[in-house]
This record gives sequence, structure tokens and C-alpha cells, in this order.
Amino acid sequence: MNLTLQDYVNAGYPAIVVQTVEENRVVNDCKRIAENSNKEFETWTLTNGLRKGEDKKTSELTPMELPRVGARDISNGKDGRIFCVIDFHPFIKTPEIWRKLKDSFEIAKAIGMTFVFISAKFDIPVELQREMIVLDFKLPKKSELNELLTILSKSVNVAIPENKNEIVEAALGLTLLEAENAFAMSVAKKNTFDAKVICEVKENIICNGGLLEFYPTNETLDSIGGLKNFTTWALKRLGAYSEEAQEYGLPYPKGVLLVGIPGCGKSLTAKALANIWSKPLLKLDIGKLFGGIVGDTESNTRRALQIAEAMAPAVLWIDEIEKGLSGIQSSGKTDSGVTSRMFGTLLTWLQEKEAPVFVIATANNISQLPPELLRKGRFDEIFFVDLPTEEERKEIFKIQLKKHKRNVEEYDIARLASESEGYTGAEIEECVISSMFDSWFETKGEPSTEAIIKSMKEITPMSKGMMEQQVEALRKWSNDASVRMANGTTADEGNTHSFTRKIVRGGE
Repeated sequence: MNLTLQDYVNAGYPAIVVQTVEENRVVNDCKRIAENSNKEFETWTLTNGLRKGEDKKTSELTPMELPRVGARDISNGKDGRIFCVIDFHPFIKTPEIWRKLKDSFEIAKAIGMTFVFISAKFDIPVELQREMIVLDFKLPKKSELNELLTILSKSVNVAIPENKNEIVEAALGLTLLEAENAFAMSVAKKNTFDAKVICEVKENIICNGGLLEFYPTNETLDSIGGLKNFTTWALKRLGAYSEEAQEYGLPYPKGVLLVGIPGCGKSLTAKALANIWSKPLLKLDIGKLFGGIVGDTESNTRRALQIAEAMAPAVLWIDEIEKGLSGIQSSGKTDSGVTSRMFGTLLTWLQEKEAPVFVIATANNISQLPPELLRKGRFDEIFFVDLPTEEERKEIFKIQLKKHKRNVEEYDIARLASESEGYTGAEIEECVISSMFDSWFETKGEPSTEAIIKSMKEITPMSKGMMEQQVEALRKWSNDASVRMANGTTADEGNTHSFTRKIVRGGE
């Protein structure tokens, strides 16, 4: 259930904190609620003091005097008003002010008055945390952006192109002011509303925020060697976002957790699927959510998920999720429960989200993942990404040779695949590149099959060295848990473990 500002006002909450940079949107929403509820409406800022309704005249009211507003109303026999207090956070920690506010909230309950505190960031004193409810103001919906586009189109006398829906979708995830600036930038550069320019502006804004990374990608399924079991499954799920699928009654998929060996294509697959779906790929680095001030981490988490929902339909890529959650078990002792609360917010969102955001989370070490994350309902499915099979290695060699401008027909692909048992896709790419460097500096000629094999022998793959035990542990876990296999050169969705392989140790 998504409770709105209207719901809290109707329920008689005396003090609501709205954390947003869009103060005008909140003020206008409060004004609308007041009109619909036959309540009076007032605003306060440090520069303008108290302003009643549309009255431009201001009356002086210092931060110290502001808490007396409730007492003033009850003495005047007034009942019921919405009082928007803007940017009050620097003053509320003063003991005399928070004490007066606490008294005023009691009066506000009795007379049906609601204080709405509006700030980009608002740290509530511990003494008032039971008195004030925190509400995150959602980013604009398509209908609001559509209305903004129409108004701006008339003001600048520029016609809206036929792809209006594409233009509005490009602005999803922005505030109204940011969207207006993006529309204006598009007109300034192209003399029209251009979705590509709007996306470029949005990318800069999101990257500057630091919570999410807008990740452009040109990867396709042709960039992936194998993993057909997973990609076939994923393409079916992404198809559920179409209007036809929704009319059919399919629910929005939640997403997938890819667990497996580093360098075997988990991240590459996320990029390819977003590109095929033609939807934005957002990368969430959990480490960037942690803040240095009490409440920052929880606020950052809600904000990041809010942006992802506002940009829906979209793919949210959480890379190496276990690293961001590594301190969850000791969170209560080491960080006052910050990691635990952040994780709880993420879990709830994964379970209950209704927006069409397809989550692709990747992990290399299953032992570091909290068991709560693996429970059914968080993701639609969990896949295990193993070392590439021989057939997959053939595909990977072909992909890498083409990628680096080599003629595949000149290489013994079967031999390369046979010789590269135990190598990851990333290691195979490095072997191809290394052989090219050697050939260039030695003869400036083409690297041969022998040259690539020579490069392979100079590399000890992780599965035969530093990660040998981890690989075996991952395989044992996936077998014991009957986790689906992502690997395969032809789709076999029912397959959990269609093959097993022994890693050959050096000298055996």
C-alpha cells in the first residue's frame, strides 16, 4: 500500500516531513488538499516569514516563534489548516524549538492542523521521532510530465513530435524542474523535443547524483558465448512487459539472481538484455548508498529505488551484490544497524515492487549472501553460471576473434576450445589479446592458433589457482540446492545440472 500525503492529512497526523527538492510540487499538492478539505493554507520560509494562501503580504515570524502557530489558532478559535514549513531543518535541533514544536503538535492534533515540513534533507531530533512521520515524495508520473511538455510546447511555440510518448518516457526519473530543463535543452539544441537529447541530460543528472549509474550499452546476445538456458528464460520474462502480455494477465517479473564464477558473462548478459529490450540500464552500487550522517543510508536507498521505479520500464543491475551486504550479520554491533535497515528496505522492495523494473543481481560468492535474499519471492529465479563448456568456449573464441578484427576461418576453433578447459570467458579474451600483442611486436603479423595456445599456457586460470576451492564450493552449493544452470549453447530451461566437470589440476 502506498500512502499519500492526502492520506496522512485525512488521518489527522500533526507533523509530516516530506524529503524532496521539489518544494513547489509539495506546496501545490498541500494547497490542493487544503482546498478539497476546506482547510486554510499557510506557508513559511525564513526569507518571507508567514504567508497565508495566495496573499503576497508577509508577516514576520522567526524560527523561534513558528511553533506558536498552533497555540495562536486555538486561541483564535480556528480549526483545521495545513501549514507548509520550508527548509526548517537547520533550526529544529535547537532544544527550545523542538520542545515548543512538541507542545504545538499536541495542540495541532486537537484542532485538525497539519505541519508539513519540506526539505531536501531533514534530520529529525530523537525527541521528535515518535511525533513526525517521514514521507518520500514520489517523482513525477507520466501524466505530470505529459502536462509539462504540453505547457512548455505552447510557451516556446514548438510543436510536439508524433513520438510524444517516447519523449515523455525519456524524462521519467527526473523532477519537474529537471524535466523542464531537459525539454528546454532539447529545443535549444535541436529546435524540437528530442528523446535522445533528453536522455543525455538525464544521464548527466543521474550520474551526478551518484546513487545510480545510467549505463548505455551496445551489447547483444551475439556478444555472449552460451548461457542460452538463462537468456531464453530471461527473454520470455521481458516479453511480459508488453501491453498484450498485460492484457493476457501476466504479472510483471521481479528479476533474477545470477550466482557464479567471475568472468563468465554475468555482467555482460545484463547489458545485452537491457539493449535488446531497448530500455534503460541502471547500475546500483550498494556501497554508494552508505552515508556518513544518521539516516543518510536509508534515505539514499529509498531515493535510488524511487528513481528506478520512476524510470520504469527499466533494468536495474546490482553487480556483486554480496560485497555490498557483506557486513549484514554484524550490522547491529559495527554500524548501529545501518546495513541491516538498508537491506530490509531492499528486501521489501524486491518482494513488493509493482513497477516494471527487472532486477538482475549478480554474485560471485554465495557464502556471503544473506539467506533472506535467496528466499522465493525476492527473485523469479536463481541461476548458476558455471565455467563455459567446450561448446560455449568455441562460441567465445569466435566472438573474441571477430571482436578484435581477426578472421575466424583461419583458426582451429575446436583445438582452442579443447585446450582452454577451465578458462573463463574473460580469460579467453585476455589470451586472444595477449597473442595479438606478441604477434604485433614480433612480426606485425597475424596471431596464429599456436600463438593463442602459447598465451593460454602463460596464464593460470583462476579455477586452477586462487579460486579452485571457491569454484568447487559454488558447484556443490548449486548441486545441493538444485539451482538452474545458466550455461548451454541451446536452450534447456528445465536443466539444473546437465553436465559436471572436474577441474584438472596442474600436473594431473
